[in-house]
Parts: sequence; C-alpha cells; structure tokens
Amino acid sequence: MFRAVLVSLPLCTIAGCASRAPVVSPSPAAAGDACQAAQLDFSVDPGDGRFNGMSHAGAMLTVRNTGTAACTLPAWPTPSLTDAGKHPLNIVAPASSASAPSAIRLAPGSAVESEMRWVSGNVYEDGHCESPAFIALAIGAETVSSPFTGQLCGAGGKPSTYTLTPFRPAAAAAALSYTCDDGRQVQASYPDDTTALVALDGDTHRLHIAVSADGARYIGEHWQWWTKGMHDAWLAPLRDGETYPSASGVACHAP
Repeated sequence: MFRAVLVSLPLCTIAGCASRAPVVSPSPAAAGDACQAAQLDFSVDPGDGRFNGMSHAGAMLTVRNTGTAACTLPAWPTPSLTDAGKHPLNIVAPASSASAPSAIRLAPGSAVESEMRWVSGNVYEDGHCESPAFIALAIGAETVSSPFTGQLCGAGGKPSTYTLTPFRPAAAAAALSYTCDDGRQVQASYPDDTTALVALDGDTHRLHIAVSADGARYIGEHWQWWTKGMHDAWLAPLRDGETYPSASGVACHAP
C-alpha cells in the first residue's frame, strides 16, 4: 500500500524541469538510433488498483518497441496531461535527484515501464483536483499518447503533482513450450493482448491477433498460430497474401 507522506518539495512545470533534471550517469546506448513515435506503443495500466490507498493512486506507464529495429529512449519519462480537448492541465512533477542512465535501449518487441503516483483524494485545505483525459509522452519532437483515468489533487494555490520512476525493463512474458505432432518444438509468449511471439526453427516471429470464431488466432511473417486455451494450438504456414492458410497445419501441445 502506498502511504501518504507530506513533504515540502520545489515544484516545476514539465517544460521548466529541464534545468533541474535528475542526475544521470553515462549510458552505453548508441547515439543516432533514437526511438520514433511510429515504432512505439504507449499504454497506461492502473494495475487493478494495486497502487491505490491512503488517498493515493497510480499507474504503470509502459512503452513497447513494436518496430523491427532497436532504438534508444530517454530513461526519464516526460509526460504531459491534457483534458478531453487536448488542452494542457497545470499538473507538474517535482524535480528528482534520483540517479538513472541517460537513455535505455529497446530491442524489437521489448518494453520499459515507469511507475507514476499521485494524490487522488482532496486531502488539502482549499485543495483542488483535476481529471485528465489523456497522457502524452514526448518522443523527440513527437509524442505518443494514451487515454488516462484518474484524479490528481493539489493544495490550494499550487498545482497538482505526481512522481515518476525512471524507465526500467518490463518483466518479460513467460514463454510456453509446445511440442507439435510432427516433432517440432515451439515456444510462444504473449507480451500483450494482441501479440504472440512464436519461436520455431531458430527464428522468432512476431504475430498479431486476427479474427477467429474460437480461441485466439495470430498471423504474421507467413505463419498462423491458433490457440485453444493456453495449452493447445495449431501451427500452419501462410503463403503470400494469405490471412487463412491453404496448407495443412499441425497440432501443438504444451504440458
């Protein structure tokens, strides 16, 4: 449970924090391969309330590289919160002295996460609260955004605030090992609700969810992977232009 602690901290706007940025250490991440907004997926997960308690709330900010090339991302998120009309709200982050690398490298398919926490109850004298509709992260000169649900509160005469942790690698999804009826070994993991990473014959294929009448069907990179529950699946090759296989497939089973 996140316990409320009232401290006196200097406040700054998101744009004004640049001169008081967190202390960073050199990073081995290569220059010139900065992540682009088009190759990133940004999501906000309230964690089924696991951040909530004592008039506080929070969420996990997750950025995933959905592209085919590795890239680097600043280790500290730089979010902005807006209303439904995309107008910026006066919600700020106190400057942090925490140490972190200047950048973090994202391999294709991998993700990083940051914990965002705030005061969700109006516990202040003459306090006020805001309820943003969107949160956006700056990616160079671009942004990636996601819907936001939550109430952030602040003391009278001061903006509402939140805290962040630097990005860290997100926990990898556990892979299931399947044995197919033709003897082939397949490992599959599901990093999110729309993606399957299927490893077979020495290669890992990134498949995306597709329409199915039963179970979860994933297609991509000339393969179809169709699961029925978590332990039974059907693997089939896809010819050019196919979304349903014309070739016969093989049944695969996980213990």
